[in-house]
Amino acid sequence: MRRFIMVVALTVCALAAACQDSGGPSTAPTFRLPSAPPGCPVPPVVAASPDSVLVPGPSNGLPKTPARGEPMVIMGVVLNPACHAATGATVKLWHTDSRGLYGPKDDDCCYYQGVVLTDANGRFRLESIRPAQYPEPGAPPAHVHLELRHDTGRLNSEIIFTTDPTPVTTVRASRRMPIFLFQRDNAFYGEVAFVLEKV
Repeated sequence: MRRFIMVVALTVCALAAACQDSGGPSTAPTFRLPSAPPGCPVPPVVAASPDSVLVPGPSNGLPKTPARGEPMVIMGVVLNPACHAATGATVKLWHTDSRGLYGPKDDDCCYYQGVVLTDANGRFRLESIRPAQYPEPGAPPAHVHLELRHDTGRLNSEIIFTTDPTPVTTVRASRRMPIFLFQRDNAFYGEVAFVLEKV
């Protein structure tokens, strides 16, 4: 435990650049945390073309869910690893219904699933319902699964929902993308940007 505390203290000192003796340079070892890759600036909101609007529905012959849900609209953009629009990227997504279920049985999927291609601006629009958390103890937060594929890269990610309304100014490749939903036109509305990982 003492060793752990010492390492943490040295790390904090190195980051703050405050661990120097009054008589000269510090003799303590320098600890550096790996720097995060630079992020891409978030593109301005541009409406997706009609061909890039996804309304997911039942897959694998499943019936529609009997549960009603609250409408949700998400504007998404996919960027390639160089931060340019990933035109024609494949967006496959799926999520639970308003009860937190993918289908009538644990191995049935899905009440809400679909595939769409991004438009010339790398944009797509999701028109669905707000998913719920799994109905089990210790379940992860409600989310939307995504598989993004393009000639320049790919990413497996998921959208989760945050209560922090602070606008995002840069974005990088991430397996979990928090977005803030606000109400507009009787629906929950949010925006999200993805950066593909180079393969």
